[in-house]
Amino acid sequence: MKRILLTGTALLISAAPVWAQDGSNVEEDVSIYRSFYALGDIVIAKGIKLETVDQPEVIDVILPTSAEGLTLAHHAEILNTVAGVNIHRGSGQEHLTAIRSPVLMGGAGAGSFLYTLDGVPLRAAGFANVNALLEAPTEFADRIEVFKGPGPADYGSNAVHGLINVVLANPGSGSETISVQGSDRGYLNVTGVKDISDNFRVSADLSHDSGFREDSGFDQQKIALQHQTDIGDWEISSLIALNNLNQETAGFLQGDDIYLDRDAIETNQNPEAFRDTQALRGQIKASRETDLGTLIVQPYARRTQQRFLRHFVPGQALDKNAHTSFGVKSGLYGKGWSAGFDADYTSGSQYEFQENPSRFSFVQGLHFDYDVDAIVLAGFATKDIELSDRATLHFGARGEYTSYDYDNRADTGSSGRFIRAADRTDDFFTLTPKLGLTYDLDDVTLFARAARGSRAPQTSDLYSAQQHQVPGEADVETLDSLEVGARGDISDTVRFEVTGFTMWKDNFFFRNANGFNVVNGKTRHEGVEVSLNADLGNGFSVEGAGTLARHTYDFTETVGSAANNITSGDRVDSAPDTLGNMALRYDGGRAGAYLRWTHVGGYFTNPGNTNSYAGHDVFTAGGQVNVTDSVKVSLRVDNLFDTRYADRADFAFGNERFFPGRPRTLFAGLTLSLD
Repeated sequence: MKRILLTGTALLISAAPVWAQDGSNVEEDVSIYRSFYALGDIVIAKGIKLETVDQPEVIDVILPTSAEGLTLAHHAEILNTVAGVNIHRGSGQEHLTAIRSPVLMGGAGAGSFLYTLDGVPLRAAGFANVNALLEAPTEFADRIEVFKGPGPADYGSNAVHGLINVVLANPGSGSETISVQGSDRGYLNVTGVKDISDNFRVSADLSHDSGFREDSGFDQQKIALQHQTDIGDWEISSLIALNNLNQETAGFLQGDDIYLDRDAIETNQNPEAFRDTQALRGQIKASRETDLGTLIVQPYARRTQQRFLRHFVPGQALDKNAHTSFGVKSGLYGKGWSAGFDADYTSGSQYEFQENPSRFSFVQGLHFDYDVDAIVLAGFATKDIELSDRATLHFGARGEYTSYDYDNRADTGSSGRFIRAADRTDDFFTLTPKLGLTYDLDDVTLFARAARGSRAPQTSDLYSAQQHQVPGEADVETLDSLEVGARGDISDTVRFEVTGFTMWKDNFFFRNANGFNVVNGKTRHEGVEVSLNADLGNGFSVEGAGTLARHTYDFTETVGSAANNITSGDRVDSAPDTLGNMALRYDGGRAGAYLRWTHVGGYFTNPGNTNSYAGHDVFTAGGQVNVTDSVKVSLRVDNLFDTRYADRADFAFGNERFFPGRPRTLFAGLTLSLD
C-alpha cells in the first residue's frame, strides 16, 4: 500500500481535470465536481435557462468532470462538497440527507427534501424514501442542481429544506464515453454514454461493490434511454430510466467509540440485513414557443418497489412497499413571469411483518398491511418586477391540494406498539409564498429572500401509526425561511458567495429516541454558508465551502430519561455546528492534481445532549492524465491518512451506534472517448 501511495502521489503531481461535457449549458472552463460556480452559471431546473446571479435563491451547480467525478463511488461524496449539505452514508447505497438541517430520518428525512430527475420527482410526494438518491443516475449526469432552503414555486411537497435536481445531457449534446473504475477493496464500475443517432442516446452504469465490511456490498444497474424529435412546433424530449439495486446490508456497529477499532469496523452485526429496490420511470418534456412565452408540458409515469429488513430496530421486521404514479407538470414561462399547473395520481402499498420473536413492544406477526390512493393538484405563479436598472423584486406562490384514500387490509386495532387504523380519507392544503430581492452592484449581486416550504404528511407518518399517536393526527409541516447574501467577484481571480439564514419549522413529525412518533415538534435553524473559488496563478487554484450553523429544538418533551428528553434550546441530534471542505488544485493542461480536505464538526447523538461524536477531518488526493486525446487515466486515494471516523454516529436503545467510515482506499479509472 505504501508503494502504491508513493507511486500515486508522483502521478498526482502531474494530473488534473481537463474536460467538461461538450454542449453543456455552463461555462466550458469549469473543472472537476465543484461545489460552487461563479456568475453566469445556467440552471434549467425550472424548465428554462436561468442565470444563477439573477435568482434570489441559493443554487449550486455541480458538473461531472473526470478527474474527481470518475472515481466518486457514492452520491454523498459529490454532494457533500456543497455548503450546507451533509449526507450521512449508511451501508452500501443507503444514506440520510441534511440540507440546512440536521440529518433527518424516517418520514422527516423522506419528506423534507425533493429529489428530481430532469425536473420530475423521483418519488411521489407522500411515498418518498430517505434513500431516494440511490435511484438518481448521478453517474452519467450532465450536472446536478442543488437548491437550498424552501424550493421555488415551481416545485411543491418535500422541497422544504432543499431540492436536488439531476439533469441528463440531451442526445448529441454531450461527450460519448465509456469509463471503467475499480478499487483495491472490491469496487468495480462501468459507465457508458453513447449516441446511437443524432436524436437517440443510451446511458448505462453497472456497479459492484464487495463492501469493506463482512457480508456487505451491492450490485446496481442504471439505464437511461433518451430520444428527441420535433412534431410541428413542439420540441419533444423523452426519457425512460431504470434502476435495480440488490444490496447486502451491514448494520450499525454497537459499542463505545467502536469505530476506532480497526478490526471491529470490518465486522457486521447484521449479516441477515438486505435491501432490494427497483424503479422504472418514463417522462416526456414537450415545449413550444407561444406569443406569451415558452410552454412546457411534462407527462410522466413511474413504478417503484422495495423490500428490506428493518435491521435498525428491535424485531427486524420485513418491509415491502411500492407505488405506481401517473402525472403531468406544466408551465408557461414569459419574460419575467411564469404560471403552471401540476397533477399527480399515485396508488401505493405498505406491508410490514415481523418473523422474529417479540422484543419489547415489537411483536411477532403482522404490523401493517394497507393501500393508499393519493391525488395531488397544484398551481403556481411567479412575477419579477424591475424596481430600477439594478434592483428586481421576485414574487412567487404555490397552492397544493393533497388527498389520501387509505384502505386497511389487516384487522383494525393494536398489535404491540403498532396501531392499524380503520379505513379513512385525509385532505390537506398548503400555500407557500415566496418573496425575493436582487440588487446588482456590477461585480457583486446582493440578494434577500423570504420563503415558506411545506409538505403534507407522508403516508407512513399517518398510517404506520404507533403508540401515543392518533391515526391521521399528523398535520402539514411548514418551514419559514429568511436569508440574505451576496455573490460575485472580489477581483478577476476570486469568486465568492456568502449567505446567512434563519428558519422556523412547525409540525415537525419525527420518531423520538424511544421509537415513538412525535407529531408536533418545532425546531430552529440558523447559519452562515460561504463558498469560494480563487485562481492562485501558475495553474494552481483553491476552492472551498463552509457552514457554521446551529440547529435547536423549540419545544419540550419529557419521556423519562435524561438521554432522550427534549428541552427547548437544546441542540438537535445529528446536527454538527461546522461543516467544511477545501480543495487545492493544479492544472497543467493535459494533466493535473487535487488534494481535498473534508471537515465534519462534532455533534450530539441523542436529543438529551448527553452523548456526542467528536467529528472528523478526512483527506482525499486524486488526479488525471490525458494519455492521448481519447484516453484518460485517473487515480484517487480516499481517506489518505487512514483516519478512523464514523460516516454516521447515533445513540439509541442505550447504545452508541456507528456506521464506520471506509479505511484508506485506492481507486483507479480509465476513460475512453467514443466521439
